[in-house]
Amino acid sequence: MVEKIETLLLLLGLVGVLSVVAERLRFPFPILLVIAGLGIAFLPNLPVVKLDPELVLIIFLPPLIFSAAWNFPWEDFRANLIPIFALAVGLVLATMVGVGYAAHWIIPGMTLATGFVLGAIVSPPDAVAANSVLKNLRVPRRLSTILEGESLINDSSGLVAYQFAVAAVVTGSFSLSQAGGDFVWESLGGVAFGWAVGWVVAYVHRELSDSAVQVTLTILTPYIAYLPCEHFGCSGVLAVVTAGLHLGHHAWETLSPENRLQRETIWRFIDYLLNGVVFILIGLQFPAIWAGLAGDWNPAVLILLGIGVSLVVVAIRFAWIFPLALLQRILVAEVRRQERLPWRELVAASWAGMRGVVSLAAAMALPETTATGEPFPFRHLILFLTFSVIFVTLVFQGLSLPWLMRKLKVEEEDETYLGEARARLALMQGLVDEIEEIIATKSDEAEKASLRLWRDNYAQRAHHLQIRIESPQLQTESIFDCDMTVFPALFQNIRLRLAEMRSRGEISEEMRKRIEYDFDLEDRRLHRLIGRYARSSAAKSRSR
Repeated sequence: MVEKIETLLLLLGLVGVLSVVAERLRFPFPILLVIAGLGIAFLPNLPVVKLDPELVLIIFLPPLIFSAAWNFPWEDFRANLIPIFALAVGLVLATMVGVGYAAHWIIPGMTLATGFVLGAIVSPPDAVAANSVLKNLRVPRRLSTILEGESLINDSSGLVAYQFAVAAVVTGSFSLSQAGGDFVWESLGGVAFGWAVGWVVAYVHRELSDSAVQVTLTILTPYIAYLPCEHFGCSGVLAVVTAGLHLGHHAWETLSPENRLQRETIWRFIDYLLNGVVFILIGLQFPAIWAGLAGDWNPAVLILLGIGVSLVVVAIRFAWIFPLALLQRILVAEVRRQERLPWRELVAASWAGMRGVVSLAAAMALPETTATGEPFPFRHLILFLTFSVIFVTLVFQGLSLPWLMRKLKVEEEDETYLGEARARLALMQGLVDEIEEIIATKSDEAEKASLRLWRDNYAQRAHHLQIRIESPQLQTESIFDCDMTVFPALFQNIRLRLAEMRSRGEISEEMRKRIEYDFDLEDRRLHRLIGRYARSSAAKSRSR
């Protein structure tokens, strides 16, 4: 037990160090973790860190998917249901079949059923991997919606296909009608249970006033949705996704402002730790996977097979997305031109099929033997090929995706960022008008004077925002860099002056902490606001 705790602390320490390295090098954090884990795994005298599939599917997966679903816009998800499900279900099945036949043809002795097991394992792009890579890119809104929506749903269809493929190999029998019926039951049951959990949790949130209890409930919610649903044979992944979508959509009315701020901070920390451990664990698994094949296969043949299966996975995604887009244009006449993805975005979508830890966990969860007591066919080879697909898609595709999007000029329109600024301005001006109306109803001069001060404060902020919107010279990368440099230093000076006031006895420690907290909120608000505009400006200048 002590050794496991020490190993966990070592992994967390590595995640922290590599996070700093990734930020300094401007290197994608999850990809660096996989590469580092792979390199560390070959160091001598290190304890073997074996990935427990149940640990991934029960402990790691629910909160990571729940967090992604919470932040996913429900309106965008509903508006893009057809392309999302065409990828999350149709492409998963097409990949399973395509990889299954390819493996059956190129690997001597591998049956079609065993090939389908491999295909089911590598079929779903990973939600964690997709979000980790896409969040740092200025992806067009609709493309981002489709890719992230696909990654949320396809784990469910992939795991269901995996269960039936494994059962066919273990028992030697397969019923298409039973598989179809079970798929419908698992899907509908998962959605229904997830919606029920989301509704109940939202109701409880409305009745709670303790923010600490509310945050604790949000941490427990993914497990409340996942575990009972899996126990009754339904899709726990879909239950978590549905609960997350429901709660995220209604968070503005069920959570207090303080709770929303606390929840965001805590969940950012949870995402950071879980993502870090998950990706570094992927790299650490390779020595054990390779050792399982020692002496049975020529290393050159293994490498060629790994590359070959990875290319098949990538090719199937291209072969599915482009004809699907063409078919939609032919059959669905009401699809407006502005809703169609241009060919450049179709290329980006085809290249953005990163696999991750769910595929590896599924491969490692393969049974050791079949129902007859014989070893599960090609188990170690399936593990190796799964790792190869993860490495190729996550590292090579993940690293090249930003370059590809820049070359294709696939990026979010600047109007999206300006639109956010204009929305802020409209809301601020509306707030000023409402305060003015309230002032007109007051008879007490002191109340009027107080409200006028608030009105003038928000009117001045609205005026500053309007100047920023209407002044292109204030939207350059150098200006935002200046702001990002100046304001943190100013707020740090405020904290130093607060400490001096406390040391002189001018304020109490409680007062110092309250004032510091308010300035911390303002510091964070400006950092996020300026940072978003700075990223927009930097991306715009790179695309010129």
